[in-house]
Amino acid sequence: MEKFCVYGKLMAQEGKVQELTAYMQEVVKEMQNLDTCFCYILGEKADEPNSIYIYEVWESEQAHNDSLTLEVFQNLIAKARPIIAGMENLHKLTILDGKASF
Repeated sequence: MEKFCVYGKLMAQEGKVQELTAYMQEVVKEMQNLDTCFCYILGEKADEPNSIYIYEVWESEQAHNDSLTLEVFQNLIAKARPIIAGMENLHKLTILDGKASF
């Protein structure tokens, strides 16, 4: 059952986190159409008001890399890029087992 997982953080320009969140919510909708994406979750941390955390589980690292080249993803990132202050890949993991349901 091994799956590829990446956990990252996007930092928005001051006062732009809601706009960045809206762009990323569009990405979430698009990821629902990909059979190779098992989990794409956005989160926030109270003591980091300008940050969005992203937790992703993919069929493989290649599936994740392929998603980054999709036109819809590239277009959304191009729109969001001016308000992104930084990005951080916190962890890459191999998922051994588990359950997710929303």
